[in-house]
Amino acid sequence: MKILWTVNTIMPEVAKQLGLPAWHAISWVDAMSKKLANREDIQLSIVCGGPNHSIQKKQLGGIIYYIMPVDWSKVDYWDEVLKDFQPDIIHAYGTEVGHNYLLLKNHTNVPIVVSLQGILTEYAKHYYAGIDISTMIRFSQLKDLFLTTGFFSGKQDFIKRSETEKKMLRLAHYVEGRSTWDYVSSKRINPNLMYYYCPRMIREPFFIHTWNLEQMERHSLMVHQGSYPIKGLHIVFEALFLLKQKYPDVKLYVAGSNLFSKISWKHKIFQKGYVNYLKHLIKKYDLSANIIFTGFLSADEMAQRLSHINVSIMPSAIENAPNSLAEAMVVGTPIVASFVGGNMDMLEHNKEGFLYCFNEPNMLAYYVSKLFDNDQISSDFSAASRKTALERHDPDGLEKKLLKIYEDVKEDFLKKRIN
Repeated sequence: MKILWTVNTIMPEVAKQLGLPAWHAISWVDAMSKKLANREDIQLSIVCGGPNHSIQKKQLGGIIYYIMPVDWSKVDYWDEVLKDFQPDIIHAYGTEVGHNYLLLKNHTNVPIVVSLQGILTEYAKHYYAGIDISTMIRFSQLKDLFLTTGFFSGKQDFIKRSETEKKMLRLAHYVEGRSTWDYVSSKRINPNLMYYYCPRMIREPFFIHTWNLEQMERHSLMVHQGSYPIKGLHIVFEALFLLKQKYPDVKLYVAGSNLFSKISWKHKIFQKGYVNYLKHLIKKYDLSANIIFTGFLSADEMAQRLSHINVSIMPSAIENAPNSLAEAMVVGTPIVASFVGGNMDMLEHNKEGFLYCFNEPNMLAYYVSKLFDNDQISSDFSAASRKTALERHDPDGLEKKLLKIYEDVKEDFLKKRIN
């Protein structure tokens, strides 16, 4: 079977070949691609964007890559790619950017499965994550008015891109998702979609490293990122202040770049208001000694970190079955997660972890405190969540599930064409 994938950022192998940084957010795609590339009955090709101005074709690690020009969301280059590769099926990862829209709109002679990553139509509703308008005005900077990451323009960017997303889902016939939330959200846009459930592949290091009490750093917490409001880092800071009253040595590790590193005066002028708000909370609650930015971590570094911390926090205002939650569950790290989106499908409250209303720092602090104080609960949650995650994210099982989806879609597509 000839399978063509399309992703919205550059793949790691291609980035390495071109001397460019690779974006970590497509880890699940990279993990599955390595599984399929080893099969003799499959030819896999991946289309991704790059800095070039014409289509480039490279074969790396048994995979054919088409690196699209910078304007591929505006110009239809798909004829050239489809004619060259002649796929039996196409898997379009994501509805967030426009290039997949051109594919769905203009190329209907090949079955296309659309992977639901995040549903921007719903994400936009939760963008501010409980931050009130007076706070946004107080901490806003020039960047918030003009760039797509600001308090106000950030939400408008989500709304703008969600219009393209809705067009795409109305054109789509087949979608692949991971939660009740993305099923309901996609069906609301297009009730006629055929929906297929398939969890994401998790990278190998998370199966190797395992959490246990003996190696745990007491009173340590971890969140995966927090560069814009929807990720809920401001709520974590509020909870951290409450925890510090009881546990003065509490540490919060934040994965990703240091939002408060020293920068030039020019960058300070354009620094987004959300970062200014976070700085305000740190100063207000005297948290600077309790927060550590880890920098971007490799899969192995992240897995090691998860195996050593006391509690992993998933504080987002909305999520769709996040890989960060899956990774923590596979490692067996005790978890406190917000009761939003697909989190409630992934983690069973009071059995595999704790779930709380995302905008209630009191509840977040309460559940973290229960795990800090009770090793038995932590161990029980660890064992239960790891067992569930190892079954859900079994690599061989997911490979079979995905290939079964492709076969079913191909069969249905052919049947409809004949009729």
